[in-house]
Amino acid sequence: MVQVIVSTVGTSLLRNMKVPHDAIAQVPVGEETGEQMRAMEKVRTELLARMAENGNDMTSWSAEIHSLSRIGVSEGDRLIFLTTETLDGYLCGDVLHEFLKKRWGVDGSVHMVKGLQVQNGKRFADEGIDNLADLVLRILERYPPEAYKVILNPTGGFKAVVPYMTLIGLAFGLPMKYIYEQSTELITLPAAPVSLNVEHLGGLGSLVYDLANTYLAEKDVAEHLGISVYELRNKYKDVLVWQEEGMVSLSGLARVLYRRLVRERGDDIRVSRTVKKLFRKNQSWESVFQSYFEKMRDPAYRTKHLHNQVQNEHVDLDCLKPGNVSERIFYYVEDHTVYICYVDRHDEYERLLKTGNLKLTKASYQNDFD
Repeated sequence: MVQVIVSTVGTSLLRNMKVPHDAIAQVPVGEETGEQMRAMEKVRTELLARMAENGNDMTSWSAEIHSLSRIGVSEGDRLIFLTTETLDGYLCGDVLHEFLKKRWGVDGSVHMVKGLQVQNGKRFADEGIDNLADLVLRILERYPPEAYKVILNPTGGFKAVVPYMTLIGLAFGLPMKYIYEQSTELITLPAAPVSLNVEHLGGLGSLVYDLANTYLAEKDVAEHLGISVYELRNKYKDVLVWQEEGMVSLSGLARVLYRRLVRERGDDIRVSRTVKKLFRKNQSWESVFQSYFEKMRDPAYRTKHLHNQVQNEHVDLDCLKPGNVSERIFYYVEDHTVYICYVDRHDEYERLLKTGNLKLTKASYQNDFD
């Protein structure tokens, strides 16, 4: 069976190969200057040159190569690298992917995890871990464990990621392999799914989406559920965590399981021929809107972002506004299926409605699905 090894990536490759990289160290992706971009290309060139010169004993080059060598990689396996949101972190993942693809005859990909950094601890916990879990979920959709041997390898990168990768492995029944520090011993944690009271997640109702993404005041949560703060703390202690000043959110494990449940039990998504045609015409739109479509499987997300102020005699479809963005999604729900009828930018669909060239009604789109 083909192995799919999901590895977190640090910067030990740069350190161990003794490539100077101070100019790009811990620089957040998206905030780099032109000079730093040029420095990154220079570092990449020197790093690849040193790797080419250093022979076949690669285990000392980086934590990622060391662990992958111990796990055992065969031609045709898939190596997926998850990097920090920093120039040096992403560079290491990209170089590892490029080099090992040629050296070992493997395929794979490299993904930057937004929020995975150490300058802002709150952003790491609130955004980085969630994005890490979402990425692993997307990888499992692409490589289902029934058809591939999926392994989590958190040897490289921030040590703070290890417990969360462990939770993800437990939640999805995936084995984890890990080498600690300078040890040569490969530690294997076998697949051992765990569970919590899923009914408690459902009991949070429409608040569950907010609690999975931010902190809420416990008194507001209790009031919404019609219970006391004391009852909230006792009944939901297996799925909630408390911060100072009475703020509460889903626990790390509950967040991971919530996302798993949405993927497994969420509503189906169907996309109209009209939307598919728009994507062919505007190829950059597809990746943007598809990420929203996946979230729309969750009824709580749809309720949170419902924007039906636009409804009138020409519009009876529900409208989803994903946030403070221009994208709008028009849809209806029937028999646990979300029918995506039309998508556009805010100004453009308003202009079309005013000219009479657009009608956003359920009747207009019911026959527009394959």
